[in-house]
Amino acid sequence: MTRTIMVTGGTGLVGANVCGFAREAGDTVVALVRDGSDSAALEALGVTIVRGDISMAADVLRASESADAIVHCAAVLGGTYGVNDPAVHDAVNIGGMTNVLDAAADHGSRVVYISTTAFFLSDGVTPWVETTPYSPANPESESNYTRSKRAAQQQLDARAETGQDVQSVFPGAIYGPSPAAERAVEIAGQNAMILRAIRGDLPRYPAISVGWVLGEQVARRALLALDRGAPGGRYLAMGDNRDKEYSFPAFLSYACELAGVDHRVAPTPKPSEDPTVVEEFGMFAYASEVKKPEPAFDDSETQRILGDAPVPVAEGLPRTVEWFRTVGEI
Repeated sequence: MTRTIMVTGGTGLVGANVCGFAREAGDTVVALVRDGSDSAALEALGVTIVRGDISMAADVLRASESADAIVHCAAVLGGTYGVNDPAVHDAVNIGGMTNVLDAAADHGSRVVYISTTAFFLSDGVTPWVETTPYSPANPESESNYTRSKRAAQQQLDARAETGQDVQSVFPGAIYGPSPAAERAVEIAGQNAMILRAIRGDLPRYPAISVGWVLGEQVARRALLALDRGAPGGRYLAMGDNRDKEYSFPAFLSYACELAGVDHRVAPTPKPSEDPTVVEEFGMFAYASEVKKPEPAFDDSETQRILGDAPVPVAEGLPRTVEWFRTVGEI
């Protein structure tokens, strides 16, 4: 049975993949796209474009009017090269969530939210699972991205407790091909960091271990949640938990190797050893001091429910580097 899906953040890496997969399945797709954003790639997929702003309630309500479901991908990214203005994070990440939840309640639409593991609690022993609790707020060591995404997730959790049909997908570090190439390499994303390394513009990076996941897989799990998930469902999308050796420097250096360049990315000292690391990489650098278990996560419950096997870095990164060549980035 086909359906109408409204996608926020449709020109972004995950959102564009959601649009592509949903159109392949025969769904009607509506994307809320900001004025000035290039929507040509989505239009080529047959996506209906509604111009508007996620931070404006009326725009979200209008775009989702006929939607059976909303896949909420829009977010202001953080990290080393992201936006640091707290007002922007609040308007988009927190305010956007409010607008999506209110619009979904008005229209009777289901919601799948692309969240983050940035606020997951780590005790250094227990692998992250779908029910891992959230870390307490820590203004001294967390970014506006982490703070605002936690607040957005807490909003969604509160709606789930009232019975609203909402689900969450918690991804790791997202990279990979996209139908919308331009936005897929925006400066705050992992793809842009891969390109920066390949071009020799990134000499070092904090040795943070993350789950590397293709944007395609995040999108696939979001749509599978609509097909197979249940209200209040929580799912991981963090790649293959056997990829524990791929810290940021190792992952980026592997990309350089695949691209055939000599450059490699060195690990930085920890912030406690060299405070200038925080000056260079922001609050994100503190993550290098967080002890993680091996494996860092266990998504077996997500795989059981959604029936989607993870894609390892050894498969995903070569495909990504080849895609960079295809779209003229390297």
